[in-house]
Amino acid sequence: MENILENNTEKDGKFTTYLALGSFGVGTLLFLAYMLHPNPTLIYIGFWYVLCAVLVNAIALISLIIELLLHWENREQIAIKMLIMLANLPIAFLYLNIIFNYSHF
Repeated sequence: MENILENNTEKDGKFTTYLALGSFGVGTLLFLAYMLHPNPTLIYIGFWYVLCAVLVNAIALISLIIELLLHWENREQIAIKMLIMLANLPIAFLYLNIIFNYSHF
């Protein structure tokens, strides 16, 4: 039973890392698309993407917090996964700052 829990923990960790990287990738593509072709439709799409990404990433972060509490012995690995997820926040704020300060929409 413990082996099953360890495998599940590894899968959850990989999922959250892929989720963070995927969120970064899609967000960066939307940002670059808007910077190359400023279009109000891209602002609308980006707004809804950010809302969905925040919701999904928040759920994943909560699952990592629960995993941290249940598997304290793996705290270093779980903390790294949490930091990878949280690294998207300053990047998103940077993108928003650039769009709001340097764009005329």
